Amino acid sequence: MIDDVQLIISNFFDDPNLSNSQKINYSLRYLAKYRSNQIANLLTSEKGFKVLGGPFKGMNFLDQVSEGCYLPKLLGIYESEIHSFVNYILKKKPEIILNIGCAEGYYSVGLKRLLPQTEIFSFDTDLNAQNKSKILAEKNNVEINIEGLFEVNLLEKFNDKNVFLICDIEGEEINLFTPENINLFKKITLCIEMHMSNGIHNKDVIPFLLEDTHSIEIIKQTGKNKFNVPDEISNLEHLDILLASWEWRSYPTPWLIAKPKL
Repeated sequence: MIDDVQLIISNFFDDPNLSNSQKINYSLRYLAKYRSNQIANLLTSEKGFKVLGGPFKGMNFLDQVSEGCYLPKLLGIYESEIHSFVNYILKKKPEIILNIGCAEGYYSVGLKRLLPQTEIFSFDTDLNAQNKSKILAEKNNVEINIEGLFEVNLLEKFNDKNVFLICDIEGEEINLFTPENINLFKKITLCIEMHMSNGIHNKDVIPFLLEDTHSIEIIKQTGKNKFNVPDEISNLEHLDILLASWEWRSYPTPWLIAKPKL
């Protein structure tokens, strides 16, 4: 395995198309992900595959996620900046939750465990994500609706329902929340992770589409510079603690929380 790591790092430094800064950055990110996965393997060998903290504490988990970081989800500190919004969902007990870009179902299954009466619809165009969502739901003895591409016209079906929507679609949110269809979201409570699209950050676009119908809050990422270190990793070296909390983001992706004014 170490030979593979050395080869990948060597390939970065041998690539004539990369600047020196890029070579160092790509190498550091790869090594950090590698070490993060090592820590995850150590933790699961001792604690098993169960979320250890946060709002979804106790949820049976997978040995792999569909994409992105794994360890913060296992520890229960993933996206801790919006844990208050998760608690708000639990307080409001909506009839419908739409999770667009559901990945392996971390939010969909986590919320369904705590809100058994809520109907949850999960959407992801990645077949691997759909399959892992199904497995995660089965591991936790819950039923959620798992579908592929989200069609905005579906919202008309829930016009008389209390609906919450969680969206994380890697920049495609700019094509979902448009001037043409923004009126369809006027009664829906939204949590949108915002990314770059065509060189423009969506945090500078989407809030203005919703300001007439919603109360807007932008939640920035803290980089986990302020969090209570879980007991399960408190005995690790400081660097390993930082890596265990790292969510692998390459640039800021804040959340837009939008609550209907109605």
